[in-house]
Amino acid sequence: MMARNRRYGRGRTAALKTRAGIATAIVLGGGAIAAAAVAASSHSAGIAAAPAAHSARYGNEGTVLSTALADWNYSRTGTYSQLTQMTSMRGFSQTWHHGKMLAIQRGIVVLATNQFIILQSANGGLHLWLVSAGTKFQNVSTTTAGTAALTANTSATQQAMQSGNMIPATTLLAGSPTTAATMLTPTPATQTVTVQVANTDLTVTVTVTRSTATVNQTATTPANAMPAPMANTFTMNAWQTTNSLARGDLAVIVGTRSHWTLHAQLVLFSPLSTSAVGGTTGTTTGTTGSNTPAHW
Repeated sequence: MMARNRRYGRGRTAALKTRAGIATAIVLGGGAIAAAAVAASSHSAGIAAAPAAHSARYGNEGTVLSTALADWNYSRTGTYSQLTQMTSMRGFSQTWHHGKMLAIQRGIVVLATNQFIILQSANGGLHLWLVSAGTKFQNVSTTTAGTAALTANTSATQQAMQSGNMIPATTLLAGSPTTAATMLTPTPATQTVTVQVANTDLTVTVTVTRSTATVNQTATTPANAMPAPMANTFTMNAWQTTNSLARGDLAVIVGTRSHWTLHAQLVLFSPLSTSAVGGTTGTTTGTTGSNTPAHW
């Protein structure tokens, strides 16, 4: 069974997007976490272990991120141009700018809900970004400038736009086509990811079995305060479309961090299909993921 089935014409201008069925989600609380993760298969065939969370800084990173966010409402081309400059930023990075912590992450979507997005970078690092009514979402799959902002790589952008070849972009953002295929295909195997927010009581565990994601969290995630202890469990379709975003999409997220939680302000994404990354996940019997708390 293929969860995502999407056909692209030349130049990807006729991108079609179909999602797995929408399931009713019982959401009693949101979540926002920022922590690196170790993702490994129970049969040593899964995602490679990731190092502890870190903050990679570039000379003018704060200015670039601030300008990218400020430009969006009146010059999306300007935003795309700013993010395209960040060619060395392949995972998660954060930096102080005028008294505010700005952050950016490139990766593949593990889960998208009305409250948060879990994004996994090519090195296996996991972060959860809080979503609000002010978060901007943009599918950039049909624009060269947008795809360049997503990948920050000229060759990957050219191949995606000229021939619809998403393998280079997938490798840059997800780590490998195999990792992406695992995200895109429902299997009987149980895939579990657990992330803990450093210095808080919040731990979020996502367990995906076939097409169902079960989410458990141990605390609330208020926008302007520390997480408060409160157990919460809900289920949803793992590929449920939220703000046009779904599990298996490639994405770059830009936002801020406060009270140990990440807040998404801009999400640029490009959908994937199993055909785009070269097939299905095979017969893996299970994958698990866990994290070490982030050190900020």
